[in-house]
Amino acid sequence: MKLFYGIRKINWLKIMKISCTQLMFLILFGGISYANSSNAQVNLHQRVNITESNTSLAELLGKLEKMTGVKFVYSRNVVNVNQKVSVTAHHESLGNLLKNLLNDHGIRYEIINDRIVLSPAFTDNTSIITTKIDPDITRSWFSVKLALEIHGKVADDKGNPVIGATIRVKGTTSGTATDAQGNFALEVPDNATLIVSSLGYITKDVQVTGQENLTIVLQTSSTELNQLVVVGYGIEKKADLTGAVASVSQKQLENRPVTSISAALEGTVSGVTVQQTSGQPGRDGGTVTIRGLGTLNNTNPMIVVDGMIVSSMDDINPNDIASITVLKDAASAAIYGSRAANGVILITTKKGTKGSIQVQYNTYVGKQSATALPDYLPSWQAATMYNEALQNEGQPAAYTAQQIELFKNGTQPYAYPNTNWLGLFYQGSGIQESQYVSVNGGSDKTQYMASFGYLNQQGIVKKTKAQHYDFRINLNTQVTKRLSAFANVAYSYDPFEEPASSYPGVPQFSQVLRQINRISPVIPYKYANGDYGYIADGSPMAWLNSPSFNRMNPSTFRGNIGADLEIVKGLHFMPSFSYQLQTNYNKQFVSAIQYYTPQGQPSFNQGPNNVKDHYDQASVVTLQGLLQYEKSLGDNHFKILGGWSQEYDGYNQLEGYRQNFLNNSLSDLDAASTSGQTSEGYSTEVTWMSYFGRLNYDYKGKYLLEANLRYDGSSRFDTANRWGLFPSVSAGWRISNESFFQPLTPIISNLKIRASWGQLGNAQIGGNITVSNELASDYGYITTVSSGQNYVFGGTSPSIAAGVAPVYGANPNLKWETTTESDLGIDAGFLDDKITLTADYFIKNTTNILVSVPVGAPYGLVAPTQNAGAVQNKGVELSVGYHDKKGAFSYGITGNISFIHNEVTSLANTAPIISGGTIIKVGLPIHAFWGYVAQGLFQTPEEVSKHAKQSGGVIAPGDIMYKDISGPDGTPDGVIDGFDRTYLGNSFPKVAFGANITLGWRGIDFTAFLEGKAGVKNYVSGIMLGQVSNGAGKPTAAMLNAWTPQNTNASFPRLWNNYTQNDPSTNPSSYWIRSAAYLRFKDLQVGYTIPEALIKRVGIQRLRIYYSGQNIFTITQFYKWVDPEAQTGDNGYYFPQVKINSIGLNVTF
Repeated sequence: MKLFYGIRKINWLKIMKISCTQLMFLILFGGISYANSSNAQVNLHQRVNITESNTSLAELLGKLEKMTGVKFVYSRNVVNVNQKVSVTAHHESLGNLLKNLLNDHGIRYEIINDRIVLSPAFTDNTSIITTKIDPDITRSWFSVKLALEIHGKVADDKGNPVIGATIRVKGTTSGTATDAQGNFALEVPDNATLIVSSLGYITKDVQVTGQENLTIVLQTSSTELNQLVVVGYGIEKKADLTGAVASVSQKQLENRPVTSISAALEGTVSGVTVQQTSGQPGRDGGTVTIRGLGTLNNTNPMIVVDGMIVSSMDDINPNDIASITVLKDAASAAIYGSRAANGVILITTKKGTKGSIQVQYNTYVGKQSATALPDYLPSWQAATMYNEALQNEGQPAAYTAQQIELFKNGTQPYAYPNTNWLGLFYQGSGIQESQYVSVNGGSDKTQYMASFGYLNQQGIVKKTKAQHYDFRINLNTQVTKRLSAFANVAYSYDPFEEPASSYPGVPQFSQVLRQINRISPVIPYKYANGDYGYIADGSPMAWLNSPSFNRMNPSTFRGNIGADLEIVKGLHFMPSFSYQLQTNYNKQFVSAIQYYTPQGQPSFNQGPNNVKDHYDQASVVTLQGLLQYEKSLGDNHFKILGGWSQEYDGYNQLEGYRQNFLNNSLSDLDAASTSGQTSEGYSTEVTWMSYFGRLNYDYKGKYLLEANLRYDGSSRFDTANRWGLFPSVSAGWRISNESFFQPLTPIISNLKIRASWGQLGNAQIGGNITVSNELASDYGYITTVSSGQNYVFGGTSPSIAAGVAPVYGANPNLKWETTTESDLGIDAGFLDDKITLTADYFIKNTTNILVSVPVGAPYGLVAPTQNAGAVQNKGVELSVGYHDKKGAFSYGITGNISFIHNEVTSLANTAPIISGGTIIKVGLPIHAFWGYVAQGLFQTPEEVSKHAKQSGGVIAPGDIMYKDISGPDGTPDGVIDGFDRTYLGNSFPKVAFGANITLGWRGIDFTAFLEGKAGVKNYVSGIMLGQVSNGAGKPTAAMLNAWTPQNTNASFPRLWNNYTQNDPSTNPSSYWIRSAAYLRFKDLQVGYTIPEALIKRVGIQRLRIYYSGQNIFTITQFYKWVDPEAQTGDNGYYFPQVKINSIGLNVTF
């Protein structure tokens, strides 16, 4: 035996104590160091399932002993088994678990028979005293250094504390864990190296060179396989998923000045299409579809918030969200059955954490402006074009050259004005501000999170505004060792206001928008006497400035409670109860407006003044019970879930109308005349009952299988068709876990293929585009009757008797719409998952879609709905990402793209459904554009005479030439009519994509988000395209290149006076349809987190300031004055999207 001594001033007494203890272990086990260890090796290959957080190493080792039968031997004087550790292992070998766990904490292990002996790991980076024993005896090393007490904090790259992070002194057993604020204290040797690690973050080495206070920032790990993903009624590791599931983290949503979650999802997930068509406060949410339009009815996805099925996600504060999961295929969504045919969005809100109280405050203020506004021409050009249009129709000019000059020079602003109507209209402040505060904390048994949020949106149009108030409390408690419970309560209040018009019969704000885009600049805003200028429809500015309003006050309460009882090990019973109540009080007041001539004489009155009060209430009560059992048998892991739920949905509304108030200052219902009063109201009830189950199985974490079954019943159907059975199955193979694949893992670190098949039902049949009455949609299987069907009796002395009569036909054979979907996917990671890739191909067929099939006139009722339609969606989805770090600089980019083909495959031999310029027809996408094919413009009278006959007045050079495609017999017949209309393009995007770029360096963070769509067309016509008229119409800049005999290479037809055959509202054609593809710079953020050393003295843990820009610019070939996402039609109901520039602040105390 040889002894070697390192020379340094050291604590000899401590060294002798350690050496003696270690020597006893060496004597005890040295003689058998070469004993047969095959039994221990077998034990090391056991598969282990264990999850522990912030647990002492001694306690963890004890649990492993009970699970595996292996015995651990160590000295508490040598090995620090009191240090806190965290571990998550699912089907992991014991050997691999020990290697990862003990190496990270400076401990080595050695197998001696059926014992595992623990000792400190050796390090070369220290002055040591080493005892080296003969090679035939087990070896041990020891090192000791002078101690230094340090304090510090561990935070993520956003400045949030990392709770439970492990801090270990490299080469020793000394270590600790962070508390709820991310703080720690530890005694370390001088010049020591700390190893800081936590699940989901990149492990970091930190050199201690005399500092007593440290701030350590951990970067998020690029490895995603161990991430937990919320799925239906549970949580799964991302590595074990076999369905098409995508997740959105809270970091992707935070600090963006979005007012709705639906709008925030735009461009973030492949296969999810969001169309945001308006920037009006309170109406700026997006329309969300998952994997295309799958039905002619309600296409909204199912929304689940903390286990509750809700009608909307836009009343949830984005700051409250912990994660969003999108279940895209039938296999992952089948557990939700009959309401999941359009996909499922699962939202999980933040929960409390152990530790002392933590307060977070977020705020921002921003300014809104329009992304695009129509480019209307000044009055002198409008007058000039009006003259030209009249002359094109053989009529005399309306304005002389002198009058046009007066319009141009502005010397007589009342008689010859140049009114900038948009400038008058868009004078709202556009201020948007948000305040949010949250408090969380808790003990080992009970944790809490409470938050309050406030949003104030002032529109870019006066009197358009919306506010949002929300409050939330989430509680979790461990009642006993086997029983835990939770309670979640949330409340939101969303007051909203917009102007109302005095337009007869159409008091909505949409009429104000229409008229502001219609009234000509030759009409003065006000005459010299102060009275409003007007056209036959009135004045939109008079309406805007009047006392008229439309106010809504919706509120939502949601509460759910539940428990988790572990009956025996692995078997859990989880009951829950939830209640939701949504109320809305809507008051619409329309004032009377008297118009006067420029001379002050009464012209006409728009009235009478009137009021409509509307109240509605919806309630949902749900009772649910889950039973889950999880078990591992060797390399086989099972998880079985069974459940039952029952739900009641109730809705009722009441409405009253009165008119003729004494003046416009009164708006209470009882202050108006009873003459002309009306009242109405109704209620509906729908009940649901469901039984469901799921089986998860995996073998060695390599071969994955999942099966779901749901049996749903709904009162929307007759008893014979009330219940539907919806199965699904999915499987996955983690090829990268195979032994033959290991040589490739340095390059391909993860590879999994998966396949799924499933069926889903759809009972969300309200909103059928072929059914005009909601009650008929809800109760289509029974005959509904309508009151007010009065009848006259009495002959010479007639009297009216109240009566009821059937109006809508019934179909007792109605049954569930059924969606059958197949999916093939691949998940891959490269270079230790720095690069990630997910790809899916899917085919989704929906059959038995409800359609109103025409019936003969003798039937006498509105045609009943039938299960007659079918739609197919198929496509490809791709998501890629790259994340890395070089020193203090971190960077990453993620991108997604989806390709979707939509087609109507059946309408039960019924005629196509045509609505204006769109059609629903077999072989075409839903809502396809339908019109004439434009072949350019006529250039000569000879071309006009030789071409097929076109309707719409006198056809002349400069008019649009339409293609003669067909006639009654299917061949061209020389006449342009309805037989010549054809498919012109798709109004739903075939391609949707998004990209997110993140950069970080020394407290500076940068994020850029882009999104866009392709394979989509839009139709701008009528008012939004511009019209030439002497009052009720105004031209746009597009008309400057109108056809004339001197300008034959024109992009615009010859001018017309209001409506002629060139007008797209009269003749929808390809001439007015353009590509609406676009790339939008959706969001930009630049932030800076103040160093902790500068703020900790005032009690602030984190302080970040940032700038954010939203909808910064858009690249498109669409008309530059209309946003490509806008649904304009020909009516001018256009409220532009808005761009927002804001500054914000994040503070944590």
